[in-house]
Amino acid sequence: MYIIYKYPIFDAEGRVYGYELLLRNEKGFLNGAEAEKHTSIILNALLEEEPEHLFKGKKVFINAPPVFLETPLFDLLTPAKVVIKLRGINKVSERMLLWADELVKKGFEIAVDDFGFEKVSYLPLLNKTTYVFIDLKTLKYSNEELLEVFEVLKALGKTLVVKNVNAEEDFKRFAPYCDLFQGRHFSSPSPLRTVRSVFFLKETIIKLYRALYEKNVDEIVKIIESDVGLTYKLLRWVRKFLPAYKDEIKDVSDAVIYLSINDITNFVLAVAMTEFFAGKREEELMRRSLFRAHLAQELAQLYAPNYAKMAYLMGLFSLMEELLGEEPARLARELGLGEEVVEAFEKRYNDLGFILSLVELLEDNLNDEELLSTAARLMGVET
Repeated sequence: MYIIYKYPIFDAEGRVYGYELLLRNEKGFLNGAEAEKHTSIILNALLEEEPEHLFKGKKVFINAPPVFLETPLFDLLTPAKVVIKLRGINKVSERMLLWADELVKKGFEIAVDDFGFEKVSYLPLLNKTTYVFIDLKTLKYSNEELLEVFEVLKALGKTLVVKNVNAEEDFKRFAPYCDLFQGRHFSSPSPLRTVRSVFFLKETIIKLYRALYEKNVDEIVKIIESDVGLTYKLLRWVRKFLPAYKDEIKDVSDAVIYLSINDITNFVLAVAMTEFFAGKREEELMRRSLFRAHLAQELAQLYAPNYAKMAYLMGLFSLMEELLGEEPARLARELGLGEEVVEAFEKRYNDLGFILSLVELLEDNLNDEELLSTAARLMGVET
C-alpha cells in the first residue's frame, strides 16, 4: 500500500502556492530509482480525483522522469493546474524538446529539478520551462555566483523555487531573490490519501489493446465490462473527465460513447503502467464478480427487464469490499450507478435488492436443485 503526500510550496508572503506530490510506502519515500512507478501511481490516483478538486485551485507539481514526456498519460488530466517537474535528466535530446513543446502547447507548465548551470544538459530545456528548482542541500556556488545565477534566470523569465528551506535564516537569505519556497521552515509533507491497488487482469489489457487496434467499440465495451477493476477505474475517471455528462453515464457503453479511441488507449496505458495486476486471491474475487454480474443480469431479464443493465453493474461491484475494502453502497453512489443500486447494496428492499439476494443465495447453493426450483417459482419462471 502507498500513501500520497502533499508537500506545500509557499510564496514570499507565506501563502500556499501549490503542492508537490510525493509517494511513500512502509519503507519511506520512493527514491529516484523508482521514479517511473512513483509517477504512474500518482497519475493513476489523479485519474480518480481531479487536481482542481483535491487542491482547491492550487498548482500541483508531479515529479516525472523525462520518458514520461513521450507518453500520452498527462493528456488524461486537465492541464491548467498541473506542473510537470522533470527530474533525473541525463541528456536532453531533440525528441525530448519536441515532446516538452507539445505539452506546453496543451497548457501544461514544466519545471526542472535541482538546477545548476554546471549541468549543461539542462540548458536547452530552459526555453520550455516555467519553474526552476534550486536545492540548498546541493548548492556549489559562492554567494556572488549564486546571485549571478538568480539574475540570469530572472532575466529569462523563470519562476525560482528554492527547496530545503529548513530555517529562518535560509528564508531571509533567499527571499529578496526567489519567488517560491519549500522546506521544513514552512511545512513538512503531510498525507493526502492512501492509494489502494485497483486490481485488473493482465489478459484484459492484452485483449483491450487488440480491440483498440481494430477500433472495435463493441468489443472494447465488452472487454472492459468483463473486468471489475477496469470498469471501476473507467467510470471514476470519466465522471471526472466529462463532468458535463456525468448524469448520463450509467455504464461502460454510456462512458465509451463520449470518448475517442485515443482517450481509451491513453486510459488503458495509464492503468497498465501501475503494475497492479491481480494476484490469485484477487483474480478469484474478480471472476466471482463477473459471474455475479452475468447471473444478476439474467435474473433481471426474467424478473425486471428494465433493470438488466443496472443489475449487471450491481453484480460486478457487489464484492468491492473484499477487493478494495470499499463499501459497495458508497462506491455506487459515488459512481452514479443509480439510487436503486445503492438501496440494493444497503439491503433495502427493492427489485434489485431482491435480485442481489437471489444471486448471493444461488452462488452459495449452485448444486441445490430444490433451492433453484424455489427461486424459479418465486420469479415465475421454469427451471
